[in-house]
Amino acid sequence: MSSVQSQRRPMNWRNRSFSAASGSTHRAGNHHFSAGLVPFGLRTAGFIGRGPKQLWPYVLPWVFAVLTIGFFCLVVRGVLTRQLLVPPVETPQSLVERGYTSNFLAERIMSSMRAIGQDAESIPHDTMTDNDAQPDIQIPGQEMSYATTVRFIKGVIKRTDVMVHVGITKVNDSADSYVAHVQIEGGPFNSRESTVPFEGRDLEKFVHDIAVKAMRLAEPNILASHLYSQVQRTKCSLAQCDYGEVVSIYDEVLALPASEQGEWALAGKAWLLANQGLSKEAEQQTREALTVYKHSAVLHASLGIALEQQHRIDDALEALRAGASEKSKTAENLRLLGDVLLHANRYAEALDAFKQADRMKPDSVDNLHDWGEALVTVGRYDEAIEKLSRAVALRPDLAPSYAEWGRALDRKGDLPGASRKYAQALQLDAGTLSARESHLARLARAAQGGNRPDASKPNGGVRPVANPPASLSLQTA
Repeated sequence: MSSVQSQRRPMNWRNRSFSAASGSTHRAGNHHFSAGLVPFGLRTAGFIGRGPKQLWPYVLPWVFAVLTIGFFCLVVRGVLTRQLLVPPVETPQSLVERGYTSNFLAERIMSSMRAIGQDAESIPHDTMTDNDAQPDIQIPGQEMSYATTVRFIKGVIKRTDVMVHVGITKVNDSADSYVAHVQIEGGPFNSRESTVPFEGRDLEKFVHDIAVKAMRLAEPNILASHLYSQVQRTKCSLAQCDYGEVVSIYDEVLALPASEQGEWALAGKAWLLANQGLSKEAEQQTREALTVYKHSAVLHASLGIALEQQHRIDDALEALRAGASEKSKTAENLRLLGDVLLHANRYAEALDAFKQADRMKPDSVDNLHDWGEALVTVGRYDEAIEKLSRAVALRPDLAPSYAEWGRALDRKGDLPGASRKYAQALQLDAGTLSARESHLARLARAAQGGNRPDASKPNGGVRPVANPPASLSLQTA
């Protein structure tokens, strides 16, 4: 079973996330580039300083030129990356007295929004990427730095960041009753606003409700994918699952003027139909959408999924290859192509597609899992274990990857090691194992002394601590 996400019921298509523009890759690239720029410059200066002084006039201009080009590239990346920011929240004194200061609330809201984005892994959405601490490189002798330069250029070209303004008002002086007003400034959903009423003592729930509303206003496609994931966790049957809220979010987006957001909403609705087994309806809707967005990589991927569900493998591969050749292609286009090639027993082509996807997005859990599965299939067990171990390092709750890791060890002849991996998969999701594998898992658990607590499950409550930095941000495409 190739599925990383569909751990509930077998389907010909496997539910996966489809994030635009490989945002994680860009984030990692920006971070490593900026983190290495200054140390590189210092090491180079030290090396030159230890060299013959006669060479300095020739070498130093080149060093300065390289550093200037590097700084310029860093600024360009920063300007092209639109940030989603939550500035300090307007907070009543009653909340400040309980430790929920303006800065702390901004951090908690952003943290909750980030959690929603990380849990949106079931149907396609545009990218909202966590923004690690941004570098602020000071230019010697100038009242100028990376951050101020980026802000200045963004202001000049009017590529403003997206701001989520939140103001909280106490409704009744004698009760814990509040109303949060949320408004979006900038981006495709500029000026959208709404309110979040709340009554009670559970302020973390209030914070979460604000984050959900902010996501609905600023990143509705991501929220729709998150809500779909929540419905799946209820283990409802296809007939019982209620996706009304998900569909209503997509309809809200489609009611707005046509944009890239509308393209993703159409893809999301088609993906939702495919995940419910309605592949013919998904195909029809996607083909209609492609008449408007002819060069949409995500819509070609949606079409490929619908066709693969109908066992029209050649047609599915044609659609997926078309998506993988578009300028807007992502690592997910290549991974989906590899996944269908794998199940069509075209192993060499599948491995090549997974390798290309890994170049675009090295931290894609789905791609690492599928790549590992393909390597197990062709008997390259050590390479498969390396990919699968990377996958579970990124997602410790990933039962299918533990199961596939066990199969790699099993086929290598390491039955004790395989049994331990099967036991880890059994603890997370018994549905990922065969009867034999489940038996080996139970034997391994018995040998280890029974059940152990699941370390991958996070703790529940979060209490206010020292005030965080004044603003937190995410990157949005």
